[in-house]
Amino acid sequence: MPGLERDEARHTMMLAVLGAIADGNASDVATWSLGLPGQCAIMAPGKPILLADLEDAQCRALAEETLHMDYPGVVGPDRTAHWFVRHASERNVQFLEPMPQRIHCLAAKPNYPGAPGHARLTAAADAKLVADWITSYSGEATPHDPVPSRERLESVAAQGRYMFWIVDDTPVSMAAIVRRTRNAVAIAVVYTPPPLRGRGYAGSVTAELVEKAFAEGKTMACLYTDLRNPFSNRCYAKIGFKPVCDAAHIPRVVAQR
Repeated sequence: MPGLERDEARHTMMLAVLGAIADGNASDVATWSLGLPGQCAIMAPGKPILLADLEDAQCRALAEETLHMDYPGVVGPDRTAHWFVRHASERNVQFLEPMPQRIHCLAAKPNYPGAPGHARLTAAADAKLVADWITSYSGEATPHDPVPSRERLESVAAQGRYMFWIVDDTPVSMAAIVRRTRNAVAIAVVYTPPPLRGRGYAGSVTAELVEKAFAEGKTMACLYTDLRNPFSNRCYAKIGFKPVCDAAHIPRVVAQR
């Protein structure tokens, strides 16, 4: 973890899992140490393999070691996921098209877009709407990932982890802090229904979550964007987010059973 924390914004996803292991809140996580501190990989049950700062040769070694494992894909910064997939593909492992991503970080006061309205945390009464929006977000942003059951979604939605942007007493956008590390939070599930997009609502609720993170004592907020969506990348840049590095999520072809 200290090796990864040297560039915490780059590795929030992996650090959150390792932190859960250290706290006794995660089990059955596969881990690989492939060189110096920070040159590692992990895989939680049912999740993609997460790569850290690996070299091409280390990605080759990991592809060989995981050849007979069942995993849904691979995620990594810079070219790591592409290197891994190239070597695994040489051994007849099949993958879908890469999803090009960029990691962004904000360590200063956010710029609000100026949209009308205000933020509020979700409550148990919002569970149905939050679950609906999580499902819609997943269908757009992560179509290859399995969607949790409706019961699970409504249970998570009722825990108040999400934040709405409210206009005229009506929720118009949503986002959530999905993980916390020593100094950072990661924001995701930023969703606005299509008819309400382009009005600054998503930027406003994201900025409010950044303020919430700073109030908790965190020093940075991070998020992933899909490079195929130029609108979202412009939106977060206007708030003040700066690029950290590019990344890729490359889903694996799931064998029919």
